[in-house]
Amino acid sequence: MIIIMGASSGIGEATAKVLAKSDAKLLLAARRLDRLEAIKEEFPKSNILIQQADVTNYDDVNKVARLALDTYGSIDVLYNNAGIMPTAPIVEGRREEWKQMIDINIMGVLNGIAAVLPIMEKQKSGHIIATDSVAGHVVYPNSAVNCGT
Repeated sequence: MIIIMGASSGIGEATAKVLAKSDAKLLLAARRLDRLEAIKEEFPKSNILIQQADVTNYDDVNKVARLALDTYGSIDVLYNNAGIMPTAPIVEGRREEWKQMIDINIMGVLNGIAAVLPIMEKQKSGHIIATDSVAGHVVYPNSAVNCGT
């Protein structure tokens, strides 16, 4: 079974739809429950669970992992996909945006790992995937903080 964090839009949503068409067992998680419900409704015959979760909250992420384990008995893949990318010149000092990027783009990934790694170690199997952006490899104007996260 595959958990997708940040499944409500963008790459996460697109990945969920491809996997749903392939009949994968999915648990889709994100903050926007209405978007997750729409994906599930689009694939009524697919094996999709949905769970509202904020990756910055470890308890939310842990609940996702527990739901997956309780429902399917194992977790094969965690796809850490949640992320944000506000842009602005660093000189503007948008500290709240910076904190939000760090909390979501870094701590969100670590929360996912912390929630599933003990399960995967016990299973002696599993994969953890995290979305990578070209911004992590090439710094471009107005995106220094995003590139760093």
